[in-house]
Parts: sequence; structure tokens; C-alpha cells
Amino acid sequence: MPLSELSRQTGVPVRALQMYLDMDLLRAEPVYDERHVRRVTLIRTLLDVGGVPYAAVREILRRIDSSPPSLHEVLETVLYALPVRGTASQEEEKQEEWARARQHTARLAEARNWQVNKENPAWLTLTQVLVACEWLEQRDVLRLLDTYADALERIGEAEVALLRSRPAPDSAAAGMVTSSVLGDVALSALRRLIHEHFSNLAERGEPTQRN
Repeated sequence: MPLSELSRQTGVPVRALQMYLDMDLLRAEPVYDERHVRRVTLIRTLLDVGGVPYAAVREILRRIDSSPPSLHEVLETVLYALPVRGTASQEEEKQEEWARARQHTARLAEARNWQVNKENPAWLTLTQVLVACEWLEQRDVLRLLDTYADALERIGEAEVALLRSRPAPDSAAAGMVTSSVLGDVALSALRRLIHEHFSNLAERGEPTQRN
């Protein structure tokens, strides 16, 4: 198919496709096929849905193009490239609250035998949440951490199984972005609906335990 047809099938304007070519995210070819449709879909998902910087997108594509690609490495690269909440200065990280929060996070992962790289940016996010809990004297989140982990282990296991069933690494990488970004939004929305549900049951004095 010509570039114009690739644009039609992916919904990405020819002008944007030309930018992908100029930035070496997409190779110029005499004709394009379904592999290029998947490639463009991945690039658009990473940039527009995931908010991933161009340099990180290029690294993800490089890993996918390596031979043979390791799906775990591809998914790990995508995870680490996605924007996360949480920033801290070096001075802040020296504070006692940060040390306690890091220990708490490490104990949680160790107790659950999580095989997680300490370079994962989500470590910082969770650590900063625990620091904020201490500053605000908010203990409820700390008490619920294991409950959160119980539920999310099941969700994460199902998500990874679906991703690993994808036919190609680029398809799995796009799925990782959408499940991480859109899945986070969906989980937040479901949680708020469920909060209202259980609050209504409690208000009417009805049992709140699920059968």
C-alpha cells in the first residue's frame, strides 16, 4: 500500500507519517503492509496515549527490531518509559521519612516475592505516596496496601497473560501502553463507582460483604 493508504488505515495524517520517517521511527519503503500498520499504531499509542518522549519511543522500537526480541525486555522498556507520578530532590530523599518509606516499600515487595527491578520508576511513586501518608498522618492507605496488592496481583497476572498472547512484540507493546494508561483510568473510575455502592449499602444498613 502507498503512504496515503497507510494514513487512511491508521488514521494518522500523511504529514505525521512523514515526521515519523524523518525521525527514524518508521522506515521508508516502496510499499507498506500490515506490519507497518502495527508499527504506526504502536508509535501513535506511545506518543499520544502514553505520552512517551520521542527518544524513549526510538529505544522501544530498537528493542522490538532486535533479533530475536525478548518480549519481557520490550514490555519492561515500555513500562519504564511511561510517565509516572512522583518527583523528589536529592535533599528530600535524604530525609528520615524517605528512608522509612523506602524500607516499607522494600519489605512489601520482599514479603510478596515480587521479581521487580529497583530501576522501575514506580518504586519512586509508591515511596512518595508513603512519605505523603506520614506527613499527612494518614494511616488508612498503609493499612490497605496489602489489600491493594492482593487485588492488583490478580489484575496484573491477567494483563501480562493477555499481552504475552499477542502475535507480535509491537502489538504487545501497544497493549502494555493502553493497559497501563487507560487501565489506570478505568480502575480509578470503577473504584469510585464501587465506593458509592458500598456507601449506599452501609447507609441503608444492608450487608456490605460480598457473597
